[in-house]
Amino acid sequence: MRKRRLFLRVVALACLIGVLLCNSEAGNRSGVVSGVFLKLPVNARAAGMGNAQVALAEGALSMAYNPAGTLSVEGASFGATYNQWYADITHSVFGVAVKLEDLGTFGAGLIVLSTDDMKVTTPAFPEGTGELFKATEFAYTVSYARQISELFGIGLSAKYISSNLFNKVISANSIAFDIGTLYDIPILRTRLGISVNNLGKDLKYINEQYSLPSSLRFGARTTVFQEEGHRLLGAFQITRPNDADEQYNLGAEYMFQDLVALRGGYKFNYDTEDWSGGLGVSLKSLGLAGTIDYAYNHYKLLPATHMFSLEIGF
Repeated sequence: MRKRRLFLRVVALACLIGVLLCNSEAGNRSGVVSGVFLKLPVNARAAGMGNAQVALAEGALSMAYNPAGTLSVEGASFGATYNQWYADITHSVFGVAVKLEDLGTFGAGLIVLSTDDMKVTTPAFPEGTGELFKATEFAYTVSYARQISELFGIGLSAKYISSNLFNKVISANSIAFDIGTLYDIPILRTRLGISVNNLGKDLKYINEQYSLPSSLRFGARTTVFQEEGHRLLGAFQITRPNDADEQYNLGAEYMFQDLVALRGGYKFNYDTEDWSGGLGVSLKSLGLAGTIDYAYNHYKLLPATHMFSLEIGF
C-alpha cells in the first residue's frame, strides 16, 4: 500500500510539472535558454533510435536523461560517449554506476562540451592579438535510483553546471535536478518511462540571464516480437521542452543472436534534425558484459554527425 501511494505521488508530481511546462509560452523560442549542451544526445544506442530515450534507459549513461535507468546495472558499470561536433567542438560523456544491495544504485557522471583554441581578435588586430581563448561547458552529476517494487523504479540526479564562454572570464554556474521513473508492464511486453530534466536556477552571464533547457519526457518501449536469436524493439517518446513546441521521437532496434543490433529512428517537429541510424556490437565474444554502439545523426541543412558509446559492466 505504501509503495502504491509513493507511485501515485510520483506520477502526480510528474503530471503537475508537465502541466506547468505545457502552460508556459508555446512556440519556437530558440535562444531563450542557455546550457543547450544539456539537450544533446548522450547515448549512441538511443541516438540511433531517433533519440527515443526515456523508456530505453539502461546502464550508467542513462543518469543523464533518466536516472531510473541505472537500476539495470548489476554490480558496477562504466559508460562513455564521444561525439565530434561541428567547428572542432567535441562532446564527451562519462558515467559510472554501482548497485549496492538493499540500498539502491548510486552513480556519478560528467558531460563536457569544448571548443578548440581560438584567436582573440579586435578591430585593431583582426588577425589576432596573440591571445587564445576557448569555450567549455561542464555538467557534474550524482544520482541515486531505487527499485520501489518489482515493476516500478525511480531515480534522481543532481548536477552542477559550469558554462564558460570566454575562458573563465565570462562564465555562469547553476544547480539542476532530474527525476525519472520506469514502469514495466510484462503482460504487454512494454516499459513506460517518464522524466523531468534540468529543473534549476537560471544561468547568468554578467547582466544577461537565461533559463536552463528543462523538459518533460514521456515514452514507451515495447517488444514487437522475440524468437530464438531474434528480437525487435520499438520505442516512442513525446517531449515538451521549455523553448519549443512538442517534439516526437520514434525508433526501432533489431537484435540478432544478442550479438549485433541494427537501429533506426526519426525525429518529428525538430527544426534541423530528422532521421538517424546506428548499430551495436555485444562484447560477449570477448568475455565482457558490455556493448559498443555507433549512431549516425542526419540533419536537414548541416553535415551528419557520428557518435560512439561504450558501456561495460564489472
